[in-house]
Amino acid sequence: MYDYIYQESLKRAKHKVWILSDLQQRNPVYTRECLEISMEDYYLLGAPADMIWYLGDAVEGDDRNHLLEMCALQEKAFDGTGLPLCYTIGNHDFDYSASAAHRDEPVFIPFYEMVKAHPGWHAAADYTQPFFQVQLGDFSIYFFGDHIAPDKSWRTSHGQIHGDLARYPHGDIYDQIREEIAAKSSPVITASHYSYYGGNRAADLLSRLLPLPQNVKLHVYGHAHIGDFAWAKEHAWRRISWVDWHDIPQINVSSFEHIRGKCCRSVFLHLYEDHSMGVFFRNHDEHVFSECYFPAKGNYSASWNNQ
Repeated sequence: MYDYIYQESLKRAKHKVWILSDLQQRNPVYTRECLEISMEDYYLLGAPADMIWYLGDAVEGDDRNHLLEMCALQEKAFDGTGLPLCYTIGNHDFDYSASAAHRDEPVFIPFYEMVKAHPGWHAAADYTQPFFQVQLGDFSIYFFGDHIAPDKSWRTSHGQIHGDLARYPHGDIYDQIREEIAAKSSPVITASHYSYYGGNRAADLLSRLLPLPQNVKLHVYGHAHIGDFAWAKEHAWRRISWVDWHDIPQINVSSFEHIRGKCCRSVFLHLYEDHSMGVFFRNHDEHVFSECYFPAKGNYSASWNNQ
């Protein structure tokens, strides 16, 4: 039934997005293994996307040679699709720069630097910035990621600011972004490595955007690996949740690996002409859709200010 629904949706989708996060390996052998499984399944589906959103934690660890190898493997794989890719930084993408062994070296975020150098791919303007925005048809997509000072005096991770908080330059930017989103006449989707309050392993910093304007229709995130009881605990299997006090669903797309997770997972998002959406969870190891979800086209107003 899921395959039938997916195929019918595919006929009607105006835009098709492949959303993934958290390949997150220290050993390039495992990166290659998970990547080959997932890419094989993507092509078995008929390469059914016109954009890729990569929501962070592309790599892990502070072995420079391993990091560069893992970046090269992924660049080759995703470049082969011919699709534009949007990437936002996750906490493990900072492992090298956060390492005590490399404290005195310049900031080095290899996957971010690779994306920025790749024609047609998108990321924040520089690694100090908390967000960037792209347009996909009528939808405005806002991507939020971790960021760091050039001198490493502060950095963000797990939804917190670490280091010299007084030097963090973006204290009021979240209010500005909220106003910018509210002024748009178009529907908005937000995407981040982290969830808002109400999602798995929610981020305080991202939640400064709350209350979200009425035109925000969906949030997609990674970080909270589905099936990982060590970190997600009682919420390990929660894939769909809602932003606290809002009628806005949050979709956990992680993770794109089966070493720490239970299978290589991702999500296909379909956007339709009438601005409704379809969400399809994919198990790449078994070549199956595990479930599908169609968010309400309209959402009820936020109750944030009524509490």
